[in-house]
Amino acid sequence: MLAALLVARECGLGTPELVDLVWGERPPSTAVNQLHRHVGQLRRLLEPGLPPRAAGSWLLPVPSGYRLDTSGARDDLALFDELLARGRDGGPGAAGGWRELAELVRRPLLAGLDREALARPHFAAVERARIAAATEAMTAADEAGDADAVLAAAFDVARSAPFDEPLHAAVVRGLASVGRRAEALALFEEVRRRLAEELGVGPSAVLGDAHLAALREPEAPARVRPARAEPTAPAAAGAPDNLPLPVPGFTERPELADALAQTLARVAGPSATVVITAVAGMGGVGKTALAVHWARQVAERFPDGRLYLNLRGFDPGSPPLDPAEALAVLLVALGEPAGEGRDEDLAMRAARFRAVVAGRRLLLVLDNARDADQVRWLLPGTPGCLVLVTSRNRMSSLVVHDGALAVPVDRLTTAQARELLAARLGPERLAAEPAAVEIVLAACGGLPLAVSIAAARVVLSPGLTLAGVAAELAPGADRLSVLGLDDPDTDLRAVFAWSYQALGPDAARLFRLLALHPGSEISLASAASAAALSVDRTRALARALCEANMLTEHSHDRYSLHDLLRAYAAGLPAEPGDDRSAALGRLLDHYAHSAAAANDAVSTRREEVTLEPALPGTVVLAFDDRAAGTAWYGAEYRSILALLRSAAGEEHLRRIWSLAFTGHLYTSQQGWAQDEIEILRIALGGPALVGPPDEVVRARLSLARSYALSGRHAEADAQLQPLLDQLSAFSATMRAAVERSTGWVRGRQGRHREALLHSRRALALFRALGDDEATRNKVARELNAVGWYHALLGEHEEAIRHCEQALPILRANGNRRSEAATWDSIGYAHHHLGRHRRALECYERALDGYVDAADEYNQAEVLDHLADTLLVLGLHDRARAAWHRAADLLTALGHADAAALYTKAAAVPD
Repeated sequence: MLAALLVARECGLGTPELVDLVWGERPPSTAVNQLHRHVGQLRRLLEPGLPPRAAGSWLLPVPSGYRLDTSGARDDLALFDELLARGRDGGPGAAGGWRELAELVRRPLLAGLDREALARPHFAAVERARIAAATEAMTAADEAGDADAVLAAAFDVARSAPFDEPLHAAVVRGLASVGRRAEALALFEEVRRRLAEELGVGPSAVLGDAHLAALREPEAPARVRPARAEPTAPAAAGAPDNLPLPVPGFTERPELADALAQTLARVAGPSATVVITAVAGMGGVGKTALAVHWARQVAERFPDGRLYLNLRGFDPGSPPLDPAEALAVLLVALGEPAGEGRDEDLAMRAARFRAVVAGRRLLLVLDNARDADQVRWLLPGTPGCLVLVTSRNRMSSLVVHDGALAVPVDRLTTAQARELLAARLGPERLAAEPAAVEIVLAACGGLPLAVSIAAARVVLSPGLTLAGVAAELAPGADRLSVLGLDDPDTDLRAVFAWSYQALGPDAARLFRLLALHPGSEISLASAASAAALSVDRTRALARALCEANMLTEHSHDRYSLHDLLRAYAAGLPAEPGDDRSAALGRLLDHYAHSAAAANDAVSTRREEVTLEPALPGTVVLAFDDRAAGTAWYGAEYRSILALLRSAAGEEHLRRIWSLAFTGHLYTSQQGWAQDEIEILRIALGGPALVGPPDEVVRARLSLARSYALSGRHAEADAQLQPLLDQLSAFSATMRAAVERSTGWVRGRQGRHREALLHSRRALALFRALGDDEATRNKVARELNAVGWYHALLGEHEEAIRHCEQALPILRANGNRRSEAATWDSIGYAHHHLGRHRRALECYERALDGYVDAADEYNQAEVLDHLADTLLVLGLHDRARAAWHRAADLLTALGHADAAALYTKAAAVPD
């Protein structure tokens, strides 16, 4: 945590970010609580003697997180920035800056972190910066004839980055330039062997060029090598230049600026080689526009020619361009007579192409490539050339075997899409119809082609407004038909079809079935369930879809499908073996059965759920502990909600009921009243007709409680009254449940005397049910409820008497969650009797219990009570910290009530 805050500097980090950085993808269910304990420990380490729970002057709270104030200290990250800037400045102190920088980065900057932590992006960025700085320092010193001064440090860094070829290339060149050719060649051979044995690849062009340079260097005393000049020559007379015109209204992509900078650095670096940049993304995402824009930005650096060639990899009317034919086109563009070498085979023509471009600084844009094999024959063999490749495939082979820089192109942000629409229609048009603009942009999903088509429809039809287009794009509309023109190049359905038709049959089937999953994220297990395939087979097919940019893997085994691609997949005709109805049934079963398993792992309350057997081919997950169950719900809850909203069909009513009833148990525990209301209303519609009667009653009681929690009291009464009217028809167990929930609702409504009456009735019914452990737990919970309503009526001694009867039962049964609730009730009573120190002890016991039960919602409620007591005792720092912690917990849970708690914290006097 200290490392994370140091790297974040003055920006600070939010609680969710800190949890991710400290624990990674699978945080424990108690992560937020542990985080707060770490905060306290860090504060005491930084400021020994600091009172418990005081904020101190170093580790400061910020909204939803913490910031480490290092303004009064000096750390090596600040020194790193200073030395890097001094070296790059090129002034009199540059050489000294590079030498000091090399020494600074000689050892890892985060040496105390384990490998798993170092792999997280926040920390990995520091390690990448260290290696890049060592490479830059080595290169600059070598260019200035000062290689000896940094070689030892750079060599140490290289040993900690065994597969970083640019750094090893810089060290090889440095060794050779100071006359240590034998060591340079030995280092190259060591790296070459390591790459072959452990990665199965050969050296990249960068490392290969360094090897050739070392071979040319004599084993002699060091010599000074002159710095290379940056090439800025204008285009040579008669040099070929067939780059397309810039795309009108091109939208800049600042997030990809680093990729262009890396490309140029590779071209202009001391070990300049053929540089390949693979620009990949789904159809319509703007790859060609980006490549042409970049090419025009850097064209003057390539005075010997700028060539563009459409390889027709995904073309509706033509097969992919054969590499031999592509080479012939390029050779003619470079001045070779048409028809020459007609009888050459492919290898001979590729060799002639490399001979023609030898010694030239050439920019080559290879657009719409099918695969790496089509591109590889077209690569120049001369240093200083740049090849920009665009493809719907990720070109992984080019990245692995040819050292290509991968540039994945994602959809536009909303701001970028708005900028593109304004460029096409004019800002005045957008300002006149702001609501329609938002609908159109949301429907286009950040896809530049879709935005351009929407704009074109308005331009080409003078009577059509943006509001008219927005109306056509309303939910449920055929968006692909709306976003289509009479041209296969500008029709989204046709554009997507080119990629779809290139898929293998199994990958195509998975793509069609993924359209049934309505969530923003698709887990591997849910995809396997939809397709009735093994997890391993599904993973392989999902990777094929990702390679084709028809699916995105944004974290391990979790995928996303662009909304427009989902619409395209949903509109494809079913093929033999699809059976979409059965696939939807398996999806519902996957989530219902897995949710039931997660509930068992997460909750201390055991709720009986009647599930029908899962359909064959369904993947049902199991969870070893509460942390695993909580993590699954955290990842899948939104998908469950989306699936319930979209699922339809009488044949699936029972499965929809099972998923809704099972899923609402989690929302209830989290205190997400609005979501619970939505889920239960879905369940109590058509699916309730086939739901088990007891489950239907329990669902109505849960809905009443959620309405009361949301302040919707009339609706709560509307759910309760029919149940109270037919109370005598229920079993004793269900009568007790109805009385208990009625008491809870009346308590929320402020009708405390009625709440006490219903709670006493529930207590009597529970006591009459028997003496097994489950019944004793219910009796103890109801004793606490009776005590709580006494407390709300001001009858505090009576409240304490009832709650203290509950404690030994709950403790004996190991029910930490209900025991915590009881301590909270006792604390509340003591607080209102003026026994504030005793109240404090009770609240702290309640908090410990909820921490053990991983119940973060109720932790926040206890912290709110605790802060009230701390404030009365004059412990202002602790009260403020308690409210901050409560607000952080609710923020992490997505509760709007967090804002009120932050306000309370801010109002505490100093």
